[in-house]
Amino acid sequence: MQFDSRRRDGFEHRSSARILKASTPIALRYEALFRVSDCLREHRTLEELLRTLPCHLRPVVDFGYLSLLLVKDPGKEASWYVGNDEDPLTLALVRNLPAEHVCLSWALEHQQSAVIPEPGGEISFPGSQRWLTDRGLQAGYAIPLSTVDRQLGAIFLAREYVACCQEEEVRFLSTVAHRIALALEDLLKQESGSHCIETLALREEIAATSMFEEIVGSSKALDRVLTQVKRVAPKDATVLITGETGTGKELIARAIHKRSHRSHRPFVRVNCAAIPPTLIASELFGYEKGAFTGANQRHLGRFELANGGTIFLDEIGDIPAEAQVALLRVLQEREFERVGGTHAIPIDVRVIAATNCDLKAAVKAGTFRLDLFYRLDVFPIQIPSLRERPEDILLLAEYFIDRYASKVGKKIRNIGRNTLEWLQAYDWPGNIRELQNVMERAVILCDTETLSIDETWLQPEARTPSEPAVSLVATLVNQEREMIETAIEESRGRISGPFGAAVKLGMPRTTLESKIKSLRINKHQFKQA
Repeated sequence: MQFDSRRRDGFEHRSSARILKASTPIALRYEALFRVSDCLREHRTLEELLRTLPCHLRPVVDFGYLSLLLVKDPGKEASWYVGNDEDPLTLALVRNLPAEHVCLSWALEHQQSAVIPEPGGEISFPGSQRWLTDRGLQAGYAIPLSTVDRQLGAIFLAREYVACCQEEEVRFLSTVAHRIALALEDLLKQESGSHCIETLALREEIAATSMFEEIVGSSKALDRVLTQVKRVAPKDATVLITGETGTGKELIARAIHKRSHRSHRPFVRVNCAAIPPTLIASELFGYEKGAFTGANQRHLGRFELANGGTIFLDEIGDIPAEAQVALLRVLQEREFERVGGTHAIPIDVRVIAATNCDLKAAVKAGTFRLDLFYRLDVFPIQIPSLRERPEDILLLAEYFIDRYASKVGKKIRNIGRNTLEWLQAYDWPGNIRELQNVMERAVILCDTETLSIDETWLQPEARTPSEPAVSLVATLVNQEREMIETAIEESRGRISGPFGAAVKLGMPRTTLESKIKSLRINKHQFKQA
């Protein structure tokens, strides 16, 4: 059923002025979605949510047709919902399969989004373009409805035009579908008598899986990091974790939390780069009812959800300037105010931040506050890249092989000789994450007990001269840091004096102190207890 110009009573004025098309700036669309998510959580029954779903989605998604495939119980018959003929802003349960059921079933089975018309032509849905055209529509999207625990179905949206940026549109619609899936899962659990204890926003972002056991390696570089983790974990000091993308900064943050006295309390992860700048304050500190249009109830921020535990601020270098001020207040005074609030709220939370960018350079550029940097840089931990710990490559490879082989039911006993040489020789610009992906692909394709890889998988991508894989300057800096740390360790933390590190390195004490400061070396960790 195609939507026409009719509107439900009381809805015409609200929706027609605020429908956001695909061409609308993405930040505005996410902001509107933020408000709609609260409306989805207000429903008490599954029927009520499904009946009014199109009404809720209209402010954030421009569509002319909507249908939904719902799987309440795995292994049982699915339910189909389509636009109501009498009231197009509601969904109704139907007995006959809708024309787009092939797209929806494919999206559910493969857990991937299907787009019509297909950009690359890799997926074929015969006749799909024709029945869209018959309804006066040009583009259709089938998006899976899934959470961490369940695959709940799929949703189909069609409209009268093709988005200018299909990839960005699919990404946004996937976020919309995820919010719907979380609301559906809550209601299904309530119907089955299993009420959720935690809030929807908390479950959406807190990973329950412990990853401390996944820190694998025996190199000296990793051992130094783990030594720092053991020393700082029992304290409540703020930790700043730095390192390249894919080096395992979140694993280190979780290890610190798990070894602390807060381990029985929440560990809340926030990816600062993934939240639009206009929403970062609301996400971190929450908002009061009536703080802005659509704020129908009080919303707890991530800091409140992490109260008593640990909050992990990933990609801290991307936090906007206005949020930096509020974060500085939390670190200094251990209190904050919700958006739209007037009262300070005390907070007891440990802050661990991480970044893959140079915060000192950001400070010099004026994009990051100097006082905030010093508040975060209480206990810095530099995570080595995989090329700085080559002795761990094979250990990690074996770990990932065992992990993925057990998942797919394969027995892999050996690694080919050529594969071993290639793994050791490659510089791994994507670090552990790249190695993990290569091993997973190799396990999937392996048909014998000996694992092998294609050498072309490890061919580095072409880079411009201005962006070398590993610059000579960076290499020299790492070598200098290692030499200084070794000298301080051998001197048991002493810098000056006849047995100090400065004498071992053959440089003046003041020069060494300056290098220690510029390289952010924590000389106190090498002192004897």
